[in-house]
Amino acid sequence: MKQFVKKKVSFVMVMIMAVITVISMSLPMAVFAQGGGYTLTLKNEGSTPHTFQIYQIFSGDLDESKTLSNIQWGTGIKEASKETLGTAAEKAQTLTGESEAKEFAKTIQEHLNEDNKLEVRVEKNDSTTVANLNAGYYLIKDKEGSQTQTPPNSAYTSYILKVVGNTTAKTKLDVPELVKKVQENSKKDIEGNGWQDAADYNIDEVIPYKLTGTLPSNYAEYETYFYEFNDIMSAGLTFDKMSVKVTVDGTTLTAGQGYSPVMRKYDQDYSLIVHSDTNSFQVRFENLKAIQSVMITSTSQIVVEYKCRLNGNAVIAGNGNPNTAYLVYSNNPNQSGGGDHGKTPEDKNVVFTYKVVVNKKDEENHSLQGAQFELRKIVNDQDEGTKIDTVTVTEGTKFNFKGLDAGKYKLIETVTPSGYNTIQPIIFTIEATYDEESDDPQLTSLTGQTEGEIVFIRKTEEREDSLSTDVINKKGIQLPETGGMGRYLIYTLGTIFVLTALGYTVYKRNRKHTEK
Repeated sequence: MKQFVKKKVSFVMVMIMAVITVISMSLPMAVFAQGGGYTLTLKNEGSTPHTFQIYQIFSGDLDESKTLSNIQWGTGIKEASKETLGTAAEKAQTLTGESEAKEFAKTIQEHLNEDNKLEVRVEKNDSTTVANLNAGYYLIKDKEGSQTQTPPNSAYTSYILKVVGNTTAKTKLDVPELVKKVQENSKKDIEGNGWQDAADYNIDEVIPYKLTGTLPSNYAEYETYFYEFNDIMSAGLTFDKMSVKVTVDGTTLTAGQGYSPVMRKYDQDYSLIVHSDTNSFQVRFENLKAIQSVMITSTSQIVVEYKCRLNGNAVIAGNGNPNTAYLVYSNNPNQSGGGDHGKTPEDKNVVFTYKVVVNKKDEENHSLQGAQFELRKIVNDQDEGTKIDTVTVTEGTKFNFKGLDAGKYKLIETVTPSGYNTIQPIIFTIEATYDEESDDPQLTSLTGQTEGEIVFIRKTEEREDSLSTDVINKKGIQLPETGGMGRYLIYTLGTIFVLTALGYTVYKRNRKHTEK
């Protein structure tokens, strides 16, 4: 019985140890099969997870000052490459500074032993510790193909070289940023110039946009640098390709057609590529580092300004007319040539426009036909304003003024239904509020204010948000006529007098004939 219990206990202990082993393998403390007593903590300060590959380049003895002596080639170098590379100690003596170390990290790639490396995944803003490492000089790099355009803000860390002795290594990476803004026309002449995330405009008005891109702090480590603005417009926006202006730190650049095989260079600073089928465009720099017209550094700002026209396909109020942009950029400083690309998150702007509906009625609230209206926009309190639209409805009684900006307007009745009095011009103001700074701007309120008696009500009809009001015509007055009976009496007496005179004349003529 005791023997049976002992066997059962032993079995349970084995199972417990197995579970502990499995759990320990899933913990952030990774184990590299070297058996040494040192640790390497990898700290990911990027915005995406990273899968790091760790190679021991040199082995040796490590003292308290982190000096590596008795240097030999490490387990991360192919056996076949050790003779080609020469002695490890001699190679180590050439690494006198950071630039030499960076170059060494690039040239050693083809000699790495892929069968003797450790892969460690570290989540964004997190860290993982690798234990049981032997003393040595280690290369840490991102796994190839692990940093792509999805998710956004991906970038490869520059190669990291560390002498391991309970050491922490941080990611050496950075990504560009993109800020997209639209100019609100009512604020463009005040401080700040009205650049924000949303605005409102009349249909057919021109809308200015601005894209501002930055560069990564490790821009200098790239041999070439691909950089591309991507802008996607909704159907209500018409792009004006002639309006595009590109500057770097205030210096205007010139557009071109791309790479010239004869000259072996890009003939101009950037290319403008328009996609009419998707209502989008790109401003592409095949290699920022090839631009000679301006000195570009990691602190430079690249700005693209352009204009759109709000067209007849514009969405009225509601979700508005969005426009998004993002950057595609080089994200691997370790590669020569273009290398891999990353992508920033999309930045969104929205332009709103509104509609006013006028219902023509009489005093008894019946629909009234035969009117014509003219709408004028009042800017800077000018009396007459600027003509926006004229609407005539011969049979209907509803007048739609579509695609209006927020602001002050004058509604004038230019043709009045027969028998009714012309209304006095109506002055009213469209007031709207929306998110001026937001990742997803929304229209938060829409109202109509008037200086008269009419009332605007916000309605949703046929998926279009609008302001609706009734405009009432009063009938004219039918005035009484004076002297009507006297006139008729005169006419009657006159007739009797004429007939009597005519009868008397006939009587006298007949009497004369009788006497003869």
